[in-house]
Formats: sequence, C-alpha cells, structure tokens
Amino acid sequence: MDIAGNLHALPSTAGSNICRGLIRISITFAAEALVHLVHARLGTFLDALNERQSVNLIADPLASGIGGVFGRGIGYFTEFDELKAENEELKKQLRENEQLVRDAQLAIEENNRFRAQAGQPERQRNLTTVNAEVISRNPGDTAVTLTLDKGTAHGVAKGDLVTTIDGMVGYVSEAGSKTCEVTTVTDVDMQCGALITRTRETAIAEGSYDLMSEDRLRLSYLTAGNQVVVGDTVETSGRGGAFPKGIMIGTVESVQPEETGISYYAVLRPFVNVSNVSSVSIITDFTDTTE
Repeated sequence: MDIAGNLHALPSTAGSNICRGLIRISITFAAEALVHLVHARLGTFLDALNERQSVNLIADPLASGIGGVFGRGIGYFTEFDELKAENEELKKQLRENEQLVRDAQLAIEENNRFRAQAGQPERQRNLTTVNAEVISRNPGDTAVTLTLDKGTAHGVAKGDLVTTIDGMVGYVSEAGSKTCEVTTVTDVDMQCGALITRTRETAIAEGSYDLMSEDRLRLSYLTAGNQVVVGDTVETSGRGGAFPKGIMIGTVESVQPEETGISYYAVLRPFVNVSNVSSVSIITDFTDTTE
C-alpha cells in the first residue's frame, strides 16, 4: 500500500491531524522511556546509598565498640601491671619481715646457748594485756596526755605501762572505773630505767622541758666512756620492777655532754608518735623471771 500516496490523497486537514497524532505518540513514548531511565538510575543510586548507610550502621558501632574494648583493655593491662608491681613489693616486704623474724629467732637461740654455756637459766617473760582505744588527747604544759576507754573495771591500775606494737606510749597516771589517763613518753613526769640494745649499757630515759616541744626525751646518766652512737635503739631495762624489760623506747639522735662535763646524755626520738596513736595495749601484769 502506498501510504505516502494515500496521505497525499487525503484532504489537507486530515493529514495535519494524523501528523500531530504521530508526533504526540512519539513524544509520549520518549517521555515514558525517559521516566523509566530516570527511575532506573534513581533506583541504582538509592540502592547504593542504602548499602552505604547499612554498612555505616554496622561499621560505626563496631568501630566504636572495638575502640572501647581496646581502650578498656589497655586500662585493664595498666591496672594489672600496677597490681603486679604492688604485689611484688608486698612479697618483698614479707620476705624482709620473715628474715627479721628468723634473725630474731636466731638471736634468741644464740642468747640461750650463751646462757646455757655460762650456767645461766633461760629468761622467760609473760605479759597480760588489755586492748584500749584513745578517746581523747589533752594538751598540757608539759606534754600531751591521753584518755583511754579502759579502767579499773577492766583490770587497769595506776602505773601500768601502755604500749603499741612499735614500743612505749607511756604509763597510766590516773585510773577510773571505765577510763584512764596516760602520761606519755615525752612528758616531764615520765622516767624509767633504760638499756641501750647494742651495748647493754644502762641509763635513765626521762622527759625534758627542753625537748618536749620537739616530741623528744633524754637518755640521762651516760658515763664519759659510753659507747652510745647515733642510731642506737633504747629499751626498758626492767630495773626496779615497775615496767617489764625489753619494751622499745626510742632511737638515739645525738649524744651530748652534760654541763658538768662529767657525764653525757642522748636525745631520743620515740618509736611511737603519741599524737597519732589510736589503739594501744595496757600491760596489767607481767613476769620477767628465769627458770
């Protein structure tokens, strides 16, 4: 069929209408194709965007979690190292303390052997104690006195020695039913027989007006030929029977001549800081005998 001829054969108005219809159809097809293309491209873009967001939703918390775990892990390792170092230090101190105990035991055994060789019996000491707490401190003109929460109802009596594991605190100067007053080791009223641990020389430990403000006391009546040196330790001698023997008093800080020049004295730093002590033991009875 000759379409062109037929078109030419149609009236001009009809031909124009057909041409316009064909153009509209072509435009419609083109528009639909363009819409499909845009939809396809947009779908691809949205899919890619969704995938990226999904990855981020997973990756961001994962990265954050890994970072947090890693950070905590470093913290745990650091804390572990610190605890390990502290543990090693405690083990070292324990070994040193165990060595001190062994040394003390060896010294006791050696002393007992010497006593046996010399025909002297072994010395025995038994202490009866009452534990007490410091309930008040009373600053005075001469020194600090302490009030304890134990008294005669607990077996405490005037003159009882008060100690800690480190050494002498003082002695009971007043005893009530449920409390007692303690004259401390640096008080000018304090006086007791003393023994230099290293040389076994005897002297008198006593409070001093000149030294009490420095929390120190005197070791008096040292002979001119004494062998006391800085660093020597001093303990109770037990002479007179008022206090048991072997309670540590303090450490020698200096040795000075008396004004007379005939004898010497030493300045002692007490083993116990009475300003800080809170728990003590009161020696209510003791025996220091030989068998």
